[in-house]
Amino acid sequence: MTQKPASPSSPARRRFIVGATLLLILFLALVIADTFRRYPQPWFYIFLIDLHFQLSRLGLVVAGAMVAAGAYIGIVRKGDVTPLFRSATYFIFGMMLLQALIGVVMYSQGGRPLQDVHLIYGMACVLVLPFFIFVETTARKRPAMGSYIWGFALLLGILLRSVMTGS
Repeated sequence: MTQKPASPSSPARRRFIVGATLLLILFLALVIADTFRRYPQPWFYIFLIDLHFQLSRLGLVVAGAMVAAGAYIGIVRKGDVTPLFRSATYFIFGMMLLQALIGVVMYSQGGRPLQDVHLIYGMACVLVLPFFIFVETTARKRPAMGSYIWGFALLLGILLRSVMTGS
């Protein structure tokens, strides 16, 4: 029995996006609360540093989880990309855009990474998922989950290298 693909506006996808967004907002609120705990009178740049730092660690965990989920769906179950997996990919891309936006604001405020190559890794983090999304959506031969497995593994490597060059 094959599963009927979920429509782009299915209740499960909407619940996932709403839940993931609420969890991200909760995560950001916890980071801000922690910043207030450590710095009695923090200024805006301190918030940016903490958010950028913690989002990079969250990105590492999420990219690793998506590699594992992709391997399970694509290799173990021999399945294809599910609508929920695709929605998670789009959400993570949005999270990478948020991370890059925080980095750009920090850079405009005069902050600089320890190594300039961090900027290139930051751009790569934003560009890697759209490339693999394009590959997956235009693939004629299925299953296309391999594209996402490679994409998230590459994102994980880029994030790891970016963390090593930035702080």
